[in-house]
Amino acid sequence: MGKIVAGYGKGMVTVSGPQRLDLQAEPASVGEARRFVRHVLVDWGLDEAVELVTLLVSELATNAVLHARTAYAVVLSKGVDHLTVEVLDGSSVPPRHRQNSAAAATGRGVAMVDQLATSWGTHQSAVLPGFAKGVWFTVPLAGAPGAWSGDWLDQLG
Repeated sequence: MGKIVAGYGKGMVTVSGPQRLDLQAEPASVGEARRFVRHVLVDWGLDEAVELVTLLVSELATNAVLHARTAYAVVLSKGVDHLTVEVLDGSSVPPRHRQNSAAAATGRGVAMVDQLATSWGTHQSAVLPGFAKGVWFTVPLAGAPGAWSGDWLDQLG
């Protein structure tokens, strides 16, 4: 089970600041990351963002488990008109686009984040002990400029 750093779990008191969950590099932790995101977004009243953000977090959490192979953390921060999500891990190797065949079971996560997020990137995470990098993305909140007005699945082409 993930280590609750701020505000997640039974009897949660809403914290206005960022919400973070620390996880181990185990396949089951990806589902835990999705549940954490869903819980926080619903608590913040951002139900319209749950499906998209959960999908993108699932991709980045899977990358942390498969490629970084280190403990990782998921951090959500709510801005005035956008949501920022970050997945921190212990590898300094940045994610990259892969050119996989249509039959490949993996290799589409970064392309999906690139296609569906408003912006995304990486940074070195020297501030948080135990983490070497952060992969982040932003999505607009409902009513903000650039917010999804239709079915975001159509954006996948």
